[in-house]
Amino acid sequence: MKIKKFEDVKVSEISVIIKKLQLSPEQKVNLTIEEKEDKSDSLLSIMDKVGRKAQNKGLTEDKLEELLADES
Repeated sequence: MKIKKFEDVKVSEISVIIKKLQLSPEQKVNLTIEEKEDKSDSLLSIMDKVGRKAQNKGLTEDKLEELLADES
């Protein structure tokens, strides 16, 4: 199984890539499309992403409170 990764592709270029890969119209592939975000993300947007990633990795509100607790 060959895996090809393309980044920063314009939607209009997808058909060109398919032709370059010489894929037949009947061939099945796995395809993931991730909308590219603007590099000028706001701080709030970045914080939301970090929070979602932390939750996906198991961080709960209780664990966060524990980590942030002032132990002085």
